[in-house]
Amino acid sequence: MGMVIDTSGKQGLGAATVSVAPKGDSTPTAMQFVVTNKQGSFMVRNLDPGDYRLVISFEGFAPVLRYFTISPTATIVDLATIPMTRASTELEAAIVVRPPMGIKGDTVEYNAAMYTTKPNAVAEDLLKKFPGIQVDASGNITAQGETVQRVLVNGKRFFGDDPKQATRNLPPDVIEKIQVFDDLDDQSKFSGFDDGNRVKTINITTKKADRRGYFGRTVMGAGTNEDYDESINMHRFDNDQQVSLLAQANDINKQNFTIQDVLGNSGGRRGEGGPAAATSQTAPGVTTVWAAGANYRDSWSPNTDIYGSYFYNFQHVATSQSSLSVRDLVGEGGDTTNAGSLAFGRNWNQRVNLNLEQKFDSNNSLVFRPNVSFQTSTPTSVSNSIQVDQNGALVQTTNGHTSSTNSGYNVNGSNLTFRHKFKKNFQTLSLDINGTVNVNDGDGYNYSQNTRYQADSSFTLNQYYNDSLHSYTISPTLSFTQPVGKNQILELNYNYTHISTNTINNTFDLPDSVHSTMSFDSLFSNSYKFTSEANRISLNYRIQNPKFNLNIGSGVQFTDFKSVNTTKGITVAPNTYVNLTPTVNFQYSFSKTQRLRFFYQGRTGTPSASQLQPLTTTSDAVSFVTGNPDLKPQFTHSLRILYSSFDPTSQNVIFATINASTTVNDIQSAVTYLYKDGKQTGGQSSTYVNLNGTYNVGGFFNYGFALPKPKSNLNFITNINYSQSQTLIDPYDSTGAPPVYESSFTHNTGLGETVSFTTNIKKNFDMNFSYGATYTIARNSLQPQSNLNYFSQKVSTEITAYTNNGWLIAANFDYIYTNNHSPGYNASIPLLSPSIAKSIFKKKNGEIRLTTFDLLNANVSVNKSVSVTGYSESRTATLSRYLMLTFTWNLNNFAGSQQRRMPGMFPGMFRGGGGGGRRGGGGGPPGGGGGFGPPGGGDL
Repeated sequence: MGMVIDTSGKQGLGAATVSVAPKGDSTPTAMQFVVTNKQGSFMVRNLDPGDYRLVISFEGFAPVLRYFTISPTATIVDLATIPMTRASTELEAAIVVRPPMGIKGDTVEYNAAMYTTKPNAVAEDLLKKFPGIQVDASGNITAQGETVQRVLVNGKRFFGDDPKQATRNLPPDVIEKIQVFDDLDDQSKFSGFDDGNRVKTINITTKKADRRGYFGRTVMGAGTNEDYDESINMHRFDNDQQVSLLAQANDINKQNFTIQDVLGNSGGRRGEGGPAAATSQTAPGVTTVWAAGANYRDSWSPNTDIYGSYFYNFQHVATSQSSLSVRDLVGEGGDTTNAGSLAFGRNWNQRVNLNLEQKFDSNNSLVFRPNVSFQTSTPTSVSNSIQVDQNGALVQTTNGHTSSTNSGYNVNGSNLTFRHKFKKNFQTLSLDINGTVNVNDGDGYNYSQNTRYQADSSFTLNQYYNDSLHSYTISPTLSFTQPVGKNQILELNYNYTHISTNTINNTFDLPDSVHSTMSFDSLFSNSYKFTSEANRISLNYRIQNPKFNLNIGSGVQFTDFKSVNTTKGITVAPNTYVNLTPTVNFQYSFSKTQRLRFFYQGRTGTPSASQLQPLTTTSDAVSFVTGNPDLKPQFTHSLRILYSSFDPTSQNVIFATINASTTVNDIQSAVTYLYKDGKQTGGQSSTYVNLNGTYNVGGFFNYGFALPKPKSNLNFITNINYSQSQTLIDPYDSTGAPPVYESSFTHNTGLGETVSFTTNIKKNFDMNFSYGATYTIARNSLQPQSNLNYFSQKVSTEITAYTNNGWLIAANFDYIYTNNHSPGYNASIPLLSPSIAKSIFKKKNGEIRLTTFDLLNANVSVNKSVSVTGYSESRTATLSRYLMLTFTWNLNNFAGSQQRRMPGMFPGMFRGGGGGGRRGGGGGPPGGGGGFGPPGGGDL
């Protein structure tokens, strides 16, 4: 223990960093950190007997070095008063010791050197070590209870807004620090006016010594059952210029990118598309992936920054599923449906992203961020189902087959922004133009045999259809900001939005198997043209003080739209809506490390064209939907409260979030069950109505802290959610009479707790452990017999042990248990995947690894869902047991390590350079600081 003072003023230095490490061991992970209190005092606990080195650092002062000894008889050492003298900024910056974690303004910053990862790790493995951050099996990142939507590299976008491109391809050894913050949009950064639109963002800052040179990794793997796993990523950094090349090919559900679906559900008609791609080895289905991409970034001049990317991916997805659905109907006993399906899908996707930032002078600039995506898909599926009543009597059987070909593209010319700054601070004028074009075209076949026993009828659908959706949007926004006093700003903006959509759904009946003739079927067809125009004017006020920020405002929007059904010749009368858009954002800083944030917004949701059309449509001749032209807009109130606290002395972190919303005039369904001769036919008819009583509230709490022995982090995460929704149901036989509806309220309560433990031992051992449990309570006011309580839990462990001479053994173990309503669908799944590896070559930058996936051959996916009338459960086949032998080679060639440029790599592109898959017939082609906005670069 001791006290740190300033020799010039004899004042205690609060928030000075004190690091202690065993004498002779200078590795970052051997250090323990504390921070002095307001009086400059500190105390380091839990030190074993031995010799130690103590370093005290504080910005603007020369570091202080002390040595001391802990003996079995003298466990307390008092260093008394320790003076610090002022030093030059250059000297301090060169030798300062940074703690593992800190908070600067609104940004949480992690020092990467203070956390250890296993050999051949990627940035994703490093993120798992940080308190307050979780990464799931699919690579999705949650920080401070919120989903991370954007990952930057050195303050710039990397492969557009795809977080996985950075976290699954960059190695930890080139990373200096990682920052987590709520990023502002371009307009807020420019004007200094925080409009409340935030995106949870991670910024990966690379080491300055590693900003000139090459790094990357190549993986080649072959396994049993014709499995394979190949990937390569290469990066060339030359300060501002960065080029990255990525490619991967495998049939084991590995995807180092985020899926983007232009067509919507793989292009299927009316939500009946192909299977969704698996995103991890434990996800349902089997996916074959072929993908490649390139990313480029450079500063062409002090005033011009440009970066962009191109990405191509091909997926073949095979899914085999069985399901059980149970309905409990008031007065009718209910029914049970057993179903099975086999689906295959091929998807080709290309996307191009561009970012241009041009400064014409100190007051005028332009930002342009267009992106274009193309997609083609060919889904096909076969299915069957058997429905029985409560007595076991047959109600309905269905056998079907669907296939289609779909293609489309999306052009998003968002954020074409012209900006002008006046001489007066925070007085700005900007014009932002957003434009989109969305084109989807497809055709396909739908065949099904249906027998409805209690209605004594049967029918066969044999159809050909062609669908298309052509839509474009143009939306310019003019914004003006004006300071109205000290730390106060007004913002006035006007927005105009025009939407035009032409939707074609034409269906033709095929009378025979050879498709020699066809006839138009108006019941299954539904084509319409939709146009909408909206004008919005908004006024917002903001005041910013050192302790608090307040942003309050509202807008009024006038919306006119018209819908014409070209199939039925019906025009929905033009509608005019007046909508309000109130917004309140408030932030209060108790201290530099403790903040409270409050957000409120109200938004209007207008009915869609299909919901307003007064006509009846169907997709299966069993269930029918009729639009309601008298629908009112719905209005949603949303509230969000966030609290964050970080104790720099103990490294304890607390993040708490409360989210709540309620919807007035919520657009929901009114359902009538169909009968014939007093018996249910298995079908239903529904329409849309406005209802109140929809709301949800949820709470998130994360408490994390560091453990000194063993050096590790422990996190406790609590999730509590409660929701209510309402529909109308006519459960009785209303044949020939108007339906008599009863309100059906569904209440769902979710209780979840997760405990995660990650080690931070300096070498030879690495472990990540997590346990999560969820308990769900589902209640229905009209169907109490469908009430359910169900429980699920998951244990995940990643263990790696390695020696100094390059041997490594590892094991991943997941245990999933789900206690569902039906004993036949309970799940107890132990998933064990061990591996052994050996590092090779002089620099140990190569590795040979043998892995057994799912050693116990127990992998399966089980899913549960609850509706207002019952529940459904499904089992989906996924990857089965296989062995994989892989070779990994790591490239690390930087100017800072006195290594020269490798000839022949990316020739002529850089400054200073010289002169079918198995399983389903797959296969494929060969932050913000404390001011008005976050920093533009990587350093805070």
